[in-house]
Amino acid sequence: MSAAEKTPAAESGIRLGRVGRVPVYLRPSWFLVAAAMTLLFAPTVRAWVDLTGPGVYLISFVFALILLLSVFVHEAAHALAAAATGTPATAIVLDLWGGHTAFDTPSAGPWRAVAVAVVGPLSNVVIALAAEQAVHGAEPGSVLRLLLVATATSNLVVAGFNALPGLPLDGGRVLEGLIWRLSGDRLLAAVVAGHAGRVIAVGTLVYAGFSVLTGERGPASAFWLVLVGILLWRAAGQAVEVARWNIRAEAVLVDDLLQPAVAVSSGATVAGALMSAAGAGATAVVVLDVYGRPSAIVDERAAAGVPAARAEEVRAGAVAEALPAGAVLATGLAGQELIQALQDAPSARYAVLGPGDVVVGVLDWEDVARFVAP
Repeated sequence: MSAAEKTPAAESGIRLGRVGRVPVYLRPSWFLVAAAMTLLFAPTVRAWVDLTGPGVYLISFVFALILLLSVFVHEAAHALAAAATGTPATAIVLDLWGGHTAFDTPSAGPWRAVAVAVVGPLSNVVIALAAEQAVHGAEPGSVLRLLLVATATSNLVVAGFNALPGLPLDGGRVLEGLIWRLSGDRLLAAVVAGHAGRVIAVGTLVYAGFSVLTGERGPASAFWLVLVGILLWRAAGQAVEVARWNIRAEAVLVDDLLQPAVAVSSGATVAGALMSAAGAGATAVVVLDVYGRPSAIVDERAAAGVPAARAEEVRAGAVAEALPAGAVLATGLAGQELIQALQDAPSARYAVLGPGDVVVGVLDWEDVARFVAP
């Protein structure tokens, strides 16, 4: 359970309601963990309460619902803290692995990120303390007392585990925020916190195996720990990869990656376009519309396929790929600003304009992708 930095393209699942303006979703995968928790908790119910039959599983399922409510409170705390610190959440999702709070944009500062992360585990501590206080008023050996004890214990475990200092856990967000504050480099902080998350993942897997060997846990309980360890490893690795990608993206400059290009009018022929490119030492040709604006980029293969006898007749626009709206960039565009411009106007190629809105080159998206790839 953690505050995720990016929102999935489209949230799916059962819409439960809203926390403020933030929609809450329950994914069908939650029912799998609910069934598993119902089965795993049933032996505890039998040992605590003199009860057999369907009633045992009903009580176990009630405990699964209490855990769901605890997770919801945890994620709602993230969402409320995020709204208070100026980075509103976009969704709360409850699923197989507990839940997460999603955002379109990261926190504006390290202390804000720490504040949003800390409130999650703290909310579980509050629930645990409240349940512990209520235990004293419950009858010994009663179902209520069992559920209160289980609620207190499970929330303390959730709080403690989430406080571990490694992504994607909340403690990892805190570690990321502290390193960000000390170093001034958020991306470096994310890399360090991601590697810390990998260490925690390995530790979880080792503990799962050790607990089975020593008899502390049964195979079923250890199986869930293994799944958690695998999830942590994948999520921590993803955090490291995203941070490294962003580090590379910060260094990308359109001027360094563009292919030199010349511009030709909409009436130019293939022969004339190729001659202009050769004369200017360019490798790409941009076709202008009647208003002098970039409208298409000549496809080199298509142009080469035009018979020499017809190259003086075929218009360059006939062998060019039309530019989507917005697929025109300016020299000097760099870093996240460049990446954002590419995301706002998806295209395979872009025309690049220099001073005076003169065509100076063509940028290929694949060249950018290769540059920023880890």
